[in-house]
Amino acid sequence: MAIAFAAALKKYKTNIVLADFKEVMPHIHKYFGVELSDKSDIYEAVEDKRDVSAIIKHHLNKKQNTWILSGISMNDFSKFREKHFSVMIKALKDEFDYVLLDTNSGVFFSSTYTALKNSDVILCVTAPTIWSVEDTTEMIKFVCGRWCIDKDKFKVILNTSVKSEVDISMVERIIGVETFNVRYGEKNVFRDVDMIVKSLIDKDVEDTENIKAMREVKSIGVD
Repeated sequence: MAIAFAAALKKYKTNIVLADFKEVMPHIHKYFGVELSDKSDIYEAVEDKRDVSAIIKHHLNKKQNTWILSGISMNDFSKFREKHFSVMIKALKDEFDYVLLDTNSGVFFSSTYTALKNSDVILCVTAPTIWSVEDTTEMIKFVCGRWCIDKDKFKVILNTSVKSEVDISMVERIIGVETFNVRYGEKNVFRDVDMIVKSLIDKDVEDTENIKAMREVKSIGVD
């Protein structure tokens, strides 16, 4: 689904990177047919407190008009810590308009923790069953409480199939965050994700304009 989000974002900004932060078993490089490069040089640069920007650029591949940062191999993953992933994310944010971080559903690895702490929007995919929705509710509650992450950053994606036990309104009532629906099938996924991105982009623009308006009003008041 991260690939679908990258495709949708390209309609608004061309300077996009999709970074594979999946724990132990990255796979985005396989989809795009790029090499899973050895990132020990990034690790060493962070340890030596050197700038990593140029090193990260060396690991980037451009495919389908999207920059790809492949993941970290199983052999190297265990030595990477929160500080290494934080430096990587900062370097990517400094370079790109949008940074998509693809993670696993688990929350006990440093890559996922760092991605959640440094994200403006967090998309949680859940199956259309009451059990999955309840699990997602507890996960969000845990992350917000333990890691002090704003709940408003979370959006839930209901990955629906033909049979669904829950709908969007029920999920929003249970979890308490904005929820979107993505239907089964590749064409539906890309179409639905495109609508989600448009909604998020429009809201971001609206929020930015509201902040600007508030600042202008404050300036007038001060004068």
